[in-house]
Amino acid sequence: MKQSSSRLYRNDKPLREIVGDEIRARIFDGRFQPGDRLVERDLAEKFAASRHPVREALRELQREGLVESLPSRGVVVTTLDRRQVVNLFGIREALEVLAVREATEQVAAGAPHDLDRTLAQARAAIEAGDVGAAHEANARFHDEIIVLTGNELLQGILEPLLGRLHWLFRQILDVDVVVQEHERLRDAIVSGDPERAAALARAHVLAYRSHTLAYLFEGDGATEA
Repeated sequence: MKQSSSRLYRNDKPLREIVGDEIRARIFDGRFQPGDRLVERDLAEKFAASRHPVREALRELQREGLVESLPSRGVVVTTLDRRQVVNLFGIREALEVLAVREATEQVAAGAPHDLDRTLAQARAAIEAGDVGAAHEANARFHDEIIVLTGNELLQGILEPLLGRLHWLFRQILDVDVVVQEHERLRDAIVSGDPERAAALARAHVLAYRSHTLAYLFEGDGATEA
C-alpha cells in the first residue's frame, strides 16, 4: 500500500531523513528482511516521494551498515552472520564500557543528563504494551550515554555502527529486564562511581550477547570461535 505523502511531509525533518526513518523502522521490525532488495523506484512509489530523497536515505542507511550494495543485486538489507554479531558485541563491549566510565565522570562533574526521562519513556511504553517504543527508548538510553561523554572521537567511531547496534538492541524479547538493568546502570552513573558503572555496563553487554546469539543462531550448528 502506498504511503500517504501528507504524513511524510507533516514533519520538520528533511524528507531524506523521514524516508530513512521509515525504511529503518521496517528493517528493525522485520518488514524488510535481511537480503531483501530495496529498489529506489519502488520505495519512491511506496512513500509518494521522488527518487532523490530515497537515494540519499539509502546512502545514509548504508553508512550505518543496515543496507549494502551488491554488484549483482543492487541495494539489499544487510545480512549479519554469527561472526559479525560476535564482532559487533566485542566492539560494543569495549566502547560502551569506556563510554559509561567517561559519562559517569561527566555527571560527577555536574553535566546534565536525560537518562531519567528516557527510562520513564521506556517504562511507559512497556505499561502501554508498545514494545517497539520501549526498544526505541532503550536504544536512546545507550545513545545518550555516548553523547554524555562529550568525546567526539568516540562518537565518530560509533556513528557507522549505530544502525547495526540498534538492530541488535531489538533482538531482546524481555524489554522489562533490559529497563531494570538500565535503571541500575543509571543509578551507578549518577552516583559518580565510574568503576561500578563500567562493571555493570560490561555485565549488561555480555548477558545480552549470550541471549542475542541464542535467539538469532540457536540450532544453526555454528560456533563462536
